[in-house]
Amino acid sequence: NNSAEIWNPETGRWHQGALGDRARLYHSTALLLPDASVLVAGGGAPGPQNNLNAEIYYPPYLFKSDHTDAARPTIATAPTVVEPGRTVQVSVSHDRPITKVSLVKSGSVTHGWNMDQRFVDLPFNAQGGTLSVQIPGRASDVPPGMWMLFVLDDTGVPSVAKRALAIAASTFA
Repeated sequence: NNSAEIWNPETGRWHQGALGDRARLYHSTALLLPDASVLVAGGGAPGPQNNLNAEIYYPPYLFKSDHTDAARPTIATAPTVVEPGRTVQVSVSHDRPITKVSLVKSGSVTHGWNMDQRFVDLPFNAQGGTLSVQIPGRASDVPPGMWMLFVLDDTGVPSVAKRALAIAASTFA
């Protein structure tokens, strides 16, 4: 199968998305990139294919119905290092309301298995263009390392991630 499958939690159903150019078999990977696209690479060696190449998948929520780019929220400022259990201030700009703030652990894979992947929805309060975002306090929820911070609007369109958001390790001592 080389088609994207997209889950709709509201309907409880999957639907088929775009087709990849190549089958991605053994030793393949897919990584979320900071611009909310997905890098799909490798796969097949040794086997029927030897894919020493990559493709970029652009999910449909990045586009309007006329296939032009969707307007995206922008993270103007956010801290680059956060501590578990703290509330941080994030400045955003967008014409639509922000309805979701998420942390996604930067990807790392071996043999197609990302043993460190995390996706954490964060509670927040909005006051104008400033979000007060609560970072989880448990180390098991947000282990130290590099993360991407995304904000999403009420239509599900994500920002480009604030990269290099590091969870401070010193607080776990």
